[in-house]
Amino acid sequence: MTRAIGLLLSSRLLRALALMAIPAWAALAGTSAQAQFALAVSPPRLELTGKPGERVRDVIELTHSDARQGEYTFKTADWTLKPDGSVDFSDELVPGSCRPWVAIERRELSIAAGKPYRYRFEVTPPPGTPPMECRFAVLIEGKEHTTAPGTPMAMAARIGVIAYVAIGDVQPVLDIAGTTVKTVNGQAQPVLRIRNTGTAHGRLAGFLSGTDASGARLEFQPATTPIMAGETRDIALTATKPGDTDTAVAVRFPVTVTGSLEWGKSGSFKVNERFAQ
Repeated sequence: MTRAIGLLLSSRLLRALALMAIPAWAALAGTSAQAQFALAVSPPRLELTGKPGERVRDVIELTHSDARQGEYTFKTADWTLKPDGSVDFSDELVPGSCRPWVAIERRELSIAAGKPYRYRFEVTPPPGTPPMECRFAVLIEGKEHTTAPGTPMAMAARIGVIAYVAIGDVQPVLDIAGTTVKTVNGQAQPVLRIRNTGTAHGRLAGFLSGTDASGARLEFQPATTPIMAGETRDIALTATKPGDTDTAVAVRFPVTVTGSLEWGKSGSFKVNERFAQ
């Protein structure tokens, strides 16, 4: 295996395309750039456990759907999650990076259409590593560049697979640090400000009940954005009608929200909050 400087990855989509990580200016190209990148990745996020001095191995399954053979490059990267939920990748080692522990199978790969390819990687925490969460990303980039209409230069699409490796006994510890109302995708939504005082990332899960100013009974589901250890992050609550969790509805404020949310292996907290604009 080729030793690589890299970092473990993550994202919450189940059995779907991994996070698209093309440059910001490329977003103006719409789907034209993405159409040239016929690669599906599974899983889009990896959450592993390990011990100091022991090797952890796993695979990323790659499926190339274009009739032509796909040519791809691979590397690892550090990453940070911005307040808006987008991801910044870094080729340079950040302080505390665990990428020197990561080995990837190869840096270049040709994939034919049809049969999935199982791309291997491994992580080896050194002996004596204290409990910590190792985070890195495996970046997969198509060698074929394309120039989309209206863009000044050729671009290549990238997929970033996020990985977390829990070394030793690390856990998130989440609580509510405050509340607010924010505009998300053009609609005002209640937001919980979640603080993580633990040693690993965490996500909220569950459903809350609420009643808005019109008297409508609603259900609220928290965004699944990860909250990193030592971080405080705003988590929006999306309102839906009871029994129809797939269709978001507008909220008339003020709204009262109650119930319980879960996080980690066994953590939970009660919610009893009133949100007003």
